[in-house]
Amino acid sequence: MDIVSNATKWVEQNQSLICLLGRTLTLEEQIIASHVGVATPEQVHIYEVPVIKPPNDPVLAASCEQFGFLTANTIGLTLGYGIYIKQGYLTTRLLSHELRHVYQYEQAGSTEMFLSRYISEIMKFGYEDAPYELDARSHELGNT
Repeated sequence: MDIVSNATKWVEQNQSLICLLGRTLTLEEQIIASHVGVATPEQVHIYEVPVIKPPNDPVLAASCEQFGFLTANTIGLTLGYGIYIKQGYLTTRLLSHELRHVYQYEQAGSTEMFLSRYISEIMKFGYEDAPYELDARSHELGNT
């Protein structure tokens, strides 16, 4: 399996977990989701966790480490319609950023298509300068 296939499997497993254990968006959060372009805010779930863990898969874990993705400082991670938020860090700014990633997943048409583009962007431009990340940062709302 290649990295995109492994990542797709990991994302889909974690999205299912978030949707099972997390909560749906509040009305206010659904408005934010719509504002940043999410077509189906009612499908989004948030799961607040003490730590956002990198994948157990050694190839994915090594790739995350190599590109500075999913570090100890990670406070939000979008996996399809599931969003991990590190406990104590849920703000409008972070949520709007992560919801823009939900929009990107929707626009890509599938988890695999999103990841294919996202991973290639990170490899080419680095995490901070990846176009999907720049787009998400440009849609951040507020300071809180």
